[in-house]
Amino acid sequence: MTFIYHQRDKAKISPYFNLTFSQENLRREKQRAGLLAGVFFVGLILTLFFYLTLPLASYPQQAKTEIMQVVLPFLAFMSLYELNMWNMFRVWGQKEFTIPQSVKYLNATFEISALTLLLYLLSDKFDHPILVMLSPLATLYYFFIILSTLRLNFWISFYTGLIACIEFLLLSFYLLEEPSMLAGSFSLYLTTSFAYIVKSLIFLLCGICAGYVSRQIQISIQSSIERSETQNQLITFFGQQVSPEIADLIIKEKGMLKSQHMKVSVLFLDIRNFTKYADKHTADEVVAYQNSFFSIIVEIVNRHGGIVNQFLGDGCMITFGAPIPLSNPAENAVKAGLEIIAEIRKAVQEDRIIPTSVGIGVHVGDAVIGNIGTETRQQFSITGNVVILAARIEQLNKEYGTNMLVSQDVINDLSDFHPALTEQLGVVDVRGMEAGVELYKLS
Repeated sequence: MTFIYHQRDKAKISPYFNLTFSQENLRREKQRAGLLAGVFFVGLILTLFFYLTLPLASYPQQAKTEIMQVVLPFLAFMSLYELNMWNMFRVWGQKEFTIPQSVKYLNATFEISALTLLLYLLSDKFDHPILVMLSPLATLYYFFIILSTLRLNFWISFYTGLIACIEFLLLSFYLLEEPSMLAGSFSLYLTTSFAYIVKSLIFLLCGICAGYVSRQIQISIQSSIERSETQNQLITFFGQQVSPEIADLIIKEKGMLKSQHMKVSVLFLDIRNFTKYADKHTADEVVAYQNSFFSIIVEIVNRHGGIVNQFLGDGCMITFGAPIPLSNPAENAVKAGLEIIAEIRKAVQEDRIIPTSVGIGVHVGDAVIGNIGTETRQQFSITGNVVILAARIEQLNKEYGTNMLVSQDVINDLSDFHPALTEQLGVVDVRGMEAGVELYKLS
Protein backbone atom coordinates (compact mmCIF):
# COMPACT_ATOMS: atom_id res chain seq x y z
CA MET A 1 0.00 0.00 0.00
CA THR A 2 1.55 3.30 -1.10
CA PHE A 3 1.02 6.81 0.25
CA ILE A 4 1.96 9.83 -1.87
CA TYR A 5 3.17 12.94 -0.05
CA HIS A 6 3.80 15.55 -2.75
CA GLN A 7 1.71 18.73 -2.92
CA ARG A 8 -1.53 18.43 -4.83
CA ASP A 9 -4.24 20.86 -5.76
CA LYS A 10 -7.09 20.62 -3.29
CA ALA A 11 -10.11 18.79 -4.58
CA LYS A 12 -13.20 20.94 -4.78
CA ILE A 13 -15.62 19.88 -2.10
CA SER A 14 -17.95 22.88 -2.27
CA PRO A 15 -21.17 20.82 -2.34
CA TYR A 16 -20.18 19.08 0.87
CA PHE A 17 -18.97 22.38 2.35
CA ASN A 18 -22.13 24.24 1.39
CA LEU A 19 -24.34 21.62 3.00
CA THR A 20 -22.26 21.28 6.16
CA PHE A 21 -21.67 25.02 6.52
CA SER A 22 -25.39 25.68 6.06
CA GLN A 23 -26.15 23.27 8.90
CA GLU A 24 -23.47 24.87 11.06
CA ASN A 25 -24.89 28.31 10.23
CA LEU A 26 -28.33 27.28 11.42
CA ARG A 27 -26.85 25.84 14.59
CA ARG A 28 -25.03 29.10 15.31
CA GLU A 29 -28.15 31.16 14.60
CA LYS A 30 -30.06 28.96 17.02
CA GLN A 31 -27.34 29.50 19.63
CA ARG A 32 -27.50 33.24 19.11
CA ALA A 33 -31.29 33.40 19.42
CA GLY A 34 -31.13 31.22 22.54
CA LEU A 35 -28.52 33.46 24.15
CA LEU A 36 -30.52 36.61 23.41
CA ALA A 37 -33.70 35.01 24.74
CA GLY A 38 -31.79 34.22 27.91
CA VAL A 39 -30.38 37.76 28.15
CA PHE A 40 -33.82 39.35 27.83
CA PHE A 41 -35.38 36.90 30.28
CA VAL A 42 -32.68 37.59 32.87
CA GLY A 43 -33.13 41.29 32.20
CA LEU A 44 -36.86 40.89 32.84
CA ILE A 45 -36.23 39.18 36.20
CA LEU A 46 -33.66 41.79 37.27
CA THR A 47 -35.94 44.64 36.25
CA LEU A 48 -38.77 43.23 38.36
CA PHE A 49 -36.35 42.79 41.26
CA PHE A 50 -35.14 46.39 41.11
CA TYR A 51 -38.69 47.65 40.70
CA LEU A 52 -39.73 45.90 43.89
CA THR A 53 -36.62 46.71 45.95
CA LEU A 54 -35.52 50.18 44.77
CA PRO A 55 -36.19 52.69 47.62
CA LEU A 56 -38.70 55.45 46.92
CA ALA A 57 -36.11 57.99 47.96
CA SER A 58 -33.92 56.88 45.05
CA TYR A 59 -36.68 56.96 42.49
CA PRO A 60 -40.29 58.17 42.86
CA GLN A 61 -42.97 55.48 42.62
CA GLN A 62 -44.77 57.15 39.73
CA ALA A 63 -41.58 57.44 37.68
CA LYS A 64 -40.70 53.81 38.39
CA THR A 65 -44.14 52.66 37.34
CA GLU A 66 -44.09 54.65 34.10
CA ILE A 67 -40.69 53.23 33.17
CA MET A 68 -41.70 49.67 34.04
CA GLN A 69 -44.81 49.99 31.86
CA VAL A 70 -42.48 50.39 28.90
CA VAL A 71 -39.44 48.27 29.85
CA LEU A 72 -41.21 45.13 31.11
CA PRO A 73 -43.38 44.60 28.00
CA PHE A 74 -40.32 45.20 25.81
CA LEU A 75 -38.20 42.63 27.65
CA ALA A 76 -41.02 40.10 27.71
CA PHE A 77 -41.73 40.62 24.00
CA MET A 78 -38.05 40.30 23.01
CA SER A 79 -37.69 37.14 25.13
CA LEU A 80 -40.61 35.55 23.30
CA TYR A 81 -39.41 36.85 19.94
CA GLU A 82 -35.91 35.38 20.33
CA LEU A 83 -37.37 32.14 21.72
CA ASN A 84 -39.58 31.90 18.64
CA MET A 85 -36.54 32.52 16.40
CA TRP A 86 -34.66 29.79 18.28
CA ASN A 87 -37.49 27.33 17.66
CA MET A 88 -37.73 28.31 13.99
CA PHE A 89 -34.02 27.70 13.46
CA ARG A 90 -34.32 24.39 15.31
CA VAL A 91 -37.07 23.23 12.95
CA TRP A 92 -35.14 24.44 9.91
CA GLY A 93 -32.12 22.51 11.11
CA GLN A 94 -34.12 19.31 11.41
CA LYS A 95 -35.45 19.79 7.88
CA GLU A 96 -31.98 20.78 6.59
CA PHE A 97 -33.22 24.12 5.30
CA THR A 98 -30.79 26.84 4.26
CA ILE A 99 -31.28 30.15 6.01
CA PRO A 100 -31.51 33.05 3.51
CA GLN A 101 -29.14 35.97 4.11
CA SER A 102 -32.11 38.33 3.82
CA VAL A 103 -33.59 36.80 6.98
CA LYS A 104 -30.42 37.69 8.89
CA TYR A 105 -30.45 41.29 7.66
CA LEU A 106 -34.15 41.70 8.45
CA ASN A 107 -33.68 40.17 11.88
CA ALA A 108 -30.73 42.46 12.66
CA THR A 109 -32.73 45.50 11.52
CA PHE A 110 -35.73 44.51 13.64
CA GLU A 111 -33.68 43.90 16.80
CA ILE A 112 -31.74 47.18 16.58
CA SER A 113 -34.84 49.17 15.65
CA ALA A 114 -36.84 47.63 18.51
CA LEU A 115 -34.19 48.79 20.97
CA THR A 116 -34.09 52.26 19.41
CA LEU A 117 -37.88 52.47 19.70
CA LEU A 118 -37.65 51.50 23.37
CA LEU A 119 -35.16 54.29 24.05
CA TYR A 120 -37.42 56.76 22.26
CA LEU A 121 -40.48 55.71 24.29
CA LEU A 122 -38.51 56.01 27.52
CA SER A 123 -37.03 59.37 26.71
CA ASP A 124 -40.05 61.37 27.86
CA LYS A 125 -39.86 59.67 31.28
CA PHE A 126 -36.66 61.59 32.01
CA ASP A 127 -36.37 65.24 33.01
CA HIS A 128 -33.80 65.48 30.25
CA PRO A 129 -34.78 63.03 27.45
CA ILE A 130 -31.24 62.78 26.09
CA LEU A 131 -30.17 61.02 29.30
CA VAL A 132 -31.93 57.87 28.11
CA MET A 133 -29.06 57.47 25.66
CA LEU A 134 -26.72 57.16 28.66
CA SER A 135 -28.91 54.63 30.48
CA PRO A 136 -27.97 50.95 30.89
CA LEU A 137 -30.58 50.00 28.26
CA ALA A 138 -28.46 51.66 25.55
CA THR A 139 -25.76 49.07 26.20
CA LEU A 140 -28.05 46.41 24.73
CA TYR A 141 -26.74 47.50 21.34
CA TYR A 142 -23.47 45.80 22.30
CA PHE A 143 -25.21 42.46 22.87
CA PHE A 144 -26.62 42.47 19.35
CA ILE A 145 -23.28 43.47 17.84
CA ILE A 146 -21.19 40.97 19.81
CA LEU A 147 -23.54 38.06 19.16
CA SER A 148 -23.64 38.88 15.46
CA THR A 149 -20.30 37.03 15.27
CA LEU A 150 -22.32 33.81 15.46
CA ARG A 151 -23.84 34.69 12.10
CA LEU A 152 -20.52 33.79 10.44
CA ASN A 153 -20.69 36.65 7.96
CA PHE A 154 -18.53 39.79 8.05
CA TRP A 155 -21.08 41.99 6.27
CA ILE A 156 -23.95 41.12 8.59
CA SER A 157 -21.84 41.98 11.63
CA PHE A 158 -20.76 45.19 9.93
CA TYR A 159 -24.38 45.96 9.04
CA THR A 160 -25.46 45.37 12.65
CA GLY A 161 -22.83 47.84 13.89
CA LEU A 162 -23.72 50.32 11.14
CA ILE A 163 -27.47 50.30 11.79
CA ALA A 164 -26.82 50.67 15.54
CA CYS A 165 -24.49 53.58 14.82
CA ILE A 166 -26.99 55.37 12.57
CA GLU A 167 -30.07 54.86 14.76
CA PHE A 168 -28.26 55.78 17.96
CA LEU A 169 -26.83 58.91 16.36
CA LEU A 170 -30.13 60.05 14.82
CA LEU A 171 -32.07 59.53 18.04
CA SER A 172 -29.37 61.38 19.98
CA PHE A 173 -29.57 64.34 17.61
CA TYR A 174 -33.35 64.33 18.00
CA LEU A 175 -33.22 64.32 21.80
CA LEU A 176 -30.42 66.85 22.28
CA GLU A 177 -31.48 70.07 24.04
CA GLU A 178 -30.86 73.57 22.88
CA PRO A 179 -27.55 75.07 24.04
CA SER A 180 -27.91 76.90 27.34
CA MET A 181 -25.92 79.32 29.37
CA LEU A 182 -25.28 76.65 32.02
CA ALA A 183 -21.67 75.64 32.31
CA GLY A 184 -20.23 72.34 33.46
CA SER A 185 -19.70 68.83 32.22
CA PHE A 186 -23.33 67.85 32.81
CA SER A 187 -24.61 70.42 30.33
CA LEU A 188 -22.24 69.03 27.69
CA TYR A 189 -24.17 65.74 27.68
CA LEU A 190 -27.47 67.61 27.37
CA THR A 191 -26.60 69.96 24.54
CA THR A 192 -23.45 68.73 22.75
CA SER A 193 -23.47 65.97 20.17
CA PHE A 194 -19.76 65.10 20.41
CA ALA A 195 -20.12 62.36 23.06
CA TYR A 196 -22.94 60.68 21.15
CA ILE A 197 -21.06 60.85 17.86
CA VAL A 198 -18.11 59.11 19.50
CA LYS A 199 -20.35 56.45 21.04
CA SER A 200 -22.09 55.80 17.72
CA LEU A 201 -18.71 55.43 16.02
CA ILE A 202 -17.74 52.93 18.72
CA PHE A 203 -20.82 50.90 17.74
CA LEU A 204 -19.62 50.96 14.13
CA LEU A 205 -16.09 49.90 15.13
CA CYS A 206 -17.56 47.12 17.26
CA GLY A 207 -19.48 45.94 14.21
CA ILE A 208 -16.29 45.88 12.13
CA CYS A 209 -14.42 44.00 14.86
CA ALA A 210 -17.32 41.56 15.23
CA GLY A 211 -17.26 41.06 11.47
CA TYR A 212 -13.55 40.30 11.57
CA VAL A 213 -14.04 37.76 14.37
CA SER A 214 -16.99 36.30 12.48
CA ARG A 215 -14.84 35.92 9.37
CA GLN A 216 -12.09 34.17 11.31
CA ILE A 217 -14.62 31.77 12.82
CA GLN A 218 -15.98 31.09 9.33
CA ILE A 219 -12.49 30.35 7.98
CA SER A 220 -11.80 28.04 10.92
CA ILE A 221 -15.07 26.18 10.39
CA GLN A 222 -14.42 25.91 6.65
CA SER A 223 -10.94 24.48 7.26
CA SER A 224 -12.39 22.01 9.74
CA ILE A 225 -15.07 20.92 7.26
CA GLU A 226 -12.52 20.52 4.47
CA ARG A 227 -10.21 18.46 6.71
CA SER A 228 -13.16 16.32 7.74
CA GLU A 229 -14.18 15.76 4.12
CA THR A 230 -10.60 14.98 3.10
CA GLN A 231 -10.34 12.48 5.94
CA ASN A 232 -13.66 10.90 4.96
CA GLN A 233 -12.45 10.60 1.37
CA LEU A 234 -9.20 8.98 2.49
CA ILE A 235 -10.97 6.61 4.84
CA THR A 236 -13.32 5.67 2.00
CA PHE A 237 -10.33 5.06 -0.29
CA PHE A 238 -8.35 3.03 2.24
CA GLY A 239 -11.54 1.33 3.41
CA GLN A 240 -11.63 -0.46 0.08
CA GLN A 241 -8.46 -2.24 1.16
CA VAL A 242 -8.38 -2.15 4.95
CA SER A 243 -10.79 -2.06 7.83
CA PRO A 244 -12.11 1.35 8.94
CA GLU A 245 -10.12 1.05 12.20
CA ILE A 246 -6.83 0.60 10.33
CA ALA A 247 -7.71 3.34 7.85
CA ASP A 248 -8.45 5.70 10.74
CA LEU A 249 -5.07 4.91 12.32
CA ILE A 250 -3.27 5.56 9.04
CA ILE A 251 -5.04 8.92 8.72
CA LYS A 252 -4.29 9.94 12.30
CA GLU A 253 -0.62 9.10 11.86
CA LYS A 254 -0.66 10.94 8.50
CA GLY A 255 0.60 7.77 6.84
CA MET A 256 3.88 7.92 8.80
CA LEU A 257 3.61 4.70 10.76
CA LYS A 258 6.47 4.29 13.21
CA SER A 259 8.84 1.38 12.55
CA GLN A 260 8.56 -1.33 15.18
CA HIS A 261 8.62 -5.07 15.80
CA MET A 262 5.19 -6.69 15.98
CA LYS A 263 3.81 -10.18 16.04
CA VAL A 264 1.91 -10.67 12.82
CA SER A 265 0.31 -13.43 10.83
CA VAL A 266 0.82 -13.28 7.08
CA LEU A 267 -1.57 -14.89 4.61
CA PHE A 268 -0.68 -15.28 0.95
CA LEU A 269 -3.45 -16.09 -1.49
CA ASP A 270 -3.03 -17.22 -5.10
CA ILE A 271 -5.71 -17.64 -7.78
CA ARG A 272 -5.08 -20.89 -9.60
CA ASN A 273 -4.68 -20.78 -13.40
CA PHE A 274 -5.24 -17.01 -13.46
CA THR A 275 -2.61 -16.47 -16.18
CA LYS A 276 -4.40 -18.84 -18.56
CA TYR A 277 -7.69 -17.08 -17.89
CA ALA A 278 -6.16 -13.64 -18.49
CA ASP A 279 -4.62 -14.74 -21.79
CA LYS A 280 -7.98 -15.93 -23.18
CA HIS A 281 -10.18 -13.02 -22.07
CA THR A 282 -10.42 -9.30 -22.72
CA ALA A 283 -9.00 -6.75 -20.33
CA ASP A 284 -12.50 -5.67 -19.27
CA GLU A 285 -13.46 -9.25 -18.47
CA VAL A 286 -10.27 -9.80 -16.45
CA VAL A 287 -10.76 -6.61 -14.44
CA ALA A 288 -14.44 -7.41 -13.83
CA TYR A 289 -13.47 -10.84 -12.53
CA GLN A 290 -10.74 -9.39 -10.29
CA ASN A 291 -13.15 -6.82 -8.85
CA SER A 292 -15.74 -9.48 -8.05
CA PHE A 293 -13.15 -11.80 -6.57
CA PHE A 294 -11.29 -9.27 -4.46
CA SER A 295 -14.50 -7.70 -3.15
CA ILE A 296 -15.16 -11.04 -1.46
CA ILE A 297 -11.62 -11.15 -0.07
CA VAL A 298 -11.59 -7.59 1.26
CA GLU A 299 -14.92 -7.94 3.02
CA ILE A 300 -13.82 -11.07 4.84
CA VAL A 301 -10.38 -9.68 5.70
CA ASN A 302 -11.89 -6.50 7.13
CA ARG A 303 -14.26 -8.54 9.23
CA HIS A 304 -11.31 -10.35 10.83
CA GLY A 305 -9.19 -7.24 11.44
CA GLY A 306 -6.71 -7.81 8.64
CA ILE A 307 -5.20 -5.58 6.01
CA VAL A 308 -4.73 -6.34 2.32
CA ASN A 309 -1.12 -5.23 2.15
CA GLN A 310 -0.62 -5.90 -1.56
CA PHE A 311 -2.77 -6.85 -4.52
CA LEU A 312 -0.69 -9.05 -6.80
CA GLY A 313 -3.03 -9.41 -9.76
CA ASP A 314 -3.38 -13.16 -9.40
CA GLY A 315 -3.48 -13.01 -5.61
CA CYS A 316 -2.73 -10.86 -2.60
CA MET A 317 -0.73 -10.57 0.59
CA ILE A 318 -2.80 -10.12 3.75
CA THR A 319 -1.51 -9.34 7.22
CA PHE A 320 -3.13 -9.65 10.63
CA GLY A 321 -1.81 -7.85 13.71
CA ALA A 322 -0.20 -4.82 12.05
CA PRO A 323 -0.37 -1.88 12.20
CA ILE A 324 -3.13 -2.46 14.76
CA PRO A 325 -2.18 -5.30 17.12
CA LEU A 326 -4.52 -8.27 17.55
CA SER A 327 -4.72 -10.56 20.55
CA ASN A 328 -4.31 -13.62 18.32
CA PRO A 329 -3.32 -12.75 14.73
CA ALA A 330 -2.78 -16.41 13.77
CA GLU A 331 -6.32 -17.35 14.74
CA ASN A 332 -7.74 -14.36 12.86
CA ALA A 333 -5.77 -15.38 9.77
CA VAL A 334 -6.93 -19.00 9.90
CA LYS A 335 -10.57 -18.01 10.36
CA ALA A 336 -10.30 -15.55 7.48
CA GLY A 337 -8.63 -18.13 5.23
CA LEU A 338 -11.25 -20.79 5.85
CA GLU A 339 -14.05 -18.28 5.34
CA ILE A 340 -12.47 -17.14 2.06
CA ILE A 341 -12.44 -20.70 0.72
CA ALA A 342 -16.03 -21.30 1.80
CA GLU A 343 -17.27 -17.97 0.39
CA ILE A 344 -15.54 -18.52 -2.97
CA ARG A 345 -17.17 -21.93 -3.32
CA LYS A 346 -20.53 -20.34 -2.51
CA ALA A 347 -19.96 -17.52 -5.02
CA VAL A 348 -19.13 -20.08 -7.72
CA GLN A 349 -22.30 -22.05 -6.96
CA GLU A 350 -24.37 -18.86 -7.18
CA ASP A 351 -22.66 -17.87 -10.46
CA ARG A 352 -21.33 -14.63 -8.95
CA ILE A 353 -17.84 -15.54 -10.19
CA ILE A 354 -16.50 -18.11 -12.64
CA PRO A 355 -15.22 -21.45 -11.24
CA THR A 356 -12.23 -20.48 -9.12
CA SER A 357 -9.71 -22.35 -7.02
CA VAL A 358 -7.27 -20.71 -4.64
CA GLY A 359 -4.17 -21.58 -2.63
CA ILE A 360 -3.60 -20.07 0.80
CA GLY A 361 -0.50 -20.17 2.97
CA VAL A 362 -0.33 -18.82 6.53
CA HIS A 363 2.55 -18.27 8.92
CA VAL A 364 2.93 -16.26 12.12
CA GLY A 365 5.95 -14.61 13.68
CA ASP A 366 7.83 -11.42 14.41
CA ALA A 367 8.06 -8.76 11.68
CA VAL A 368 9.27 -5.20 11.26
CA ILE A 369 6.48 -2.86 10.26
CA GLY A 370 6.68 0.78 9.25
CA ASN A 371 7.12 3.17 6.35
CA ILE A 372 9.94 2.96 3.85
CA GLY A 373 10.74 5.30 0.98
CA THR A 374 11.49 8.97 0.43
CA GLU A 375 9.88 12.17 1.65
CA THR A 376 7.66 12.30 -1.44
CA ARG A 377 6.71 8.64 -1.64
CA GLN A 378 6.18 6.31 1.30
CA GLN A 379 5.09 2.70 1.41
CA PHE A 380 3.77 0.82 4.41
CA SER A 381 5.94 -2.27 4.62
CA ILE A 382 5.99 -5.51 6.58
CA THR A 383 9.29 -7.37 6.36
CA GLY A 384 10.83 -10.44 7.93
CA ASN A 385 11.09 -14.22 7.59
CA VAL A 386 7.39 -14.51 8.41
CA VAL A 387 6.56 -12.92 5.06
CA ILE A 388 8.96 -15.06 3.07
CA LEU A 389 7.89 -18.29 4.76
CA ALA A 390 4.18 -17.55 4.29
CA ALA A 391 4.79 -17.05 0.55
CA ARG A 392 6.77 -20.30 0.34
CA ILE A 393 4.04 -22.22 2.22
CA GLU A 394 1.40 -20.94 -0.19
CA GLN A 395 3.42 -22.23 -3.16
CA LEU A 396 3.47 -25.72 -1.64
CA ASN A 397 -0.30 -25.98 -2.15
CA LYS A 398 0.38 -26.86 -5.79
CA GLU A 399 2.68 -29.70 -4.78
CA TYR A 400 0.22 -31.16 -2.26
CA GLY A 401 -2.94 -30.37 -4.20
CA THR A 402 -4.38 -28.45 -1.26
CA ASN A 403 -6.20 -25.20 -0.79
CA MET A 404 -4.79 -24.06 2.54
CA LEU A 405 -1.55 -24.82 4.36
CA VAL A 406 -0.38 -23.40 7.69
CA SER A 407 2.76 -23.78 9.76
CA GLN A 408 3.17 -25.46 13.14
CA ASP A 409 3.56 -22.00 14.72
CA VAL A 410 0.09 -21.09 13.51
CA ILE A 411 -1.42 -24.29 14.95
CA ASN A 412 0.36 -23.63 18.26
CA ASP A 413 -1.22 -20.20 18.53
CA LEU A 414 -4.79 -21.41 18.06
CA SER A 415 -6.69 -21.17 21.35
CA ASP A 416 -10.20 -22.57 21.54
CA PHE A 417 -10.55 -22.63 17.79
CA HIS A 418 -9.58 -25.91 16.13
CA PRO A 419 -10.54 -26.53 12.48
CA ALA A 420 -12.46 -29.76 12.11
CA LEU A 421 -10.51 -31.07 9.11
CA THR A 422 -6.85 -30.66 10.02
CA GLU A 423 -4.21 -32.98 8.61
CA GLN A 424 -0.56 -33.01 9.66
CA LEU A 425 1.77 -33.29 6.65
CA GLY A 426 5.00 -33.51 8.59
CA VAL A 427 8.22 -31.56 8.23
CA VAL A 428 8.71 -30.14 4.75
CA ASP A 429 11.78 -28.58 3.21
CA VAL A 430 11.03 -25.04 2.16
CA ARG A 431 13.05 -23.33 -0.52
CA GLY A 432 15.41 -20.73 0.93
CA MET A 433 15.05 -22.03 4.51
CA GLU A 434 17.77 -23.95 6.33
CA ALA A 435 15.39 -25.79 8.64
CA GLY A 436 12.28 -27.66 7.57
CA VAL A 437 8.81 -26.45 8.43
CA GLU A 438 6.08 -28.65 9.84
CA LEU A 439 2.93 -28.11 7.82
CA TYR A 440 -0.76 -28.68 8.35
CA LYS A 441 -3.48 -28.94 5.75
CA LEU A 442 -6.74 -27.16 6.59
CA SER A 443 -9.98 -27.49 4.66
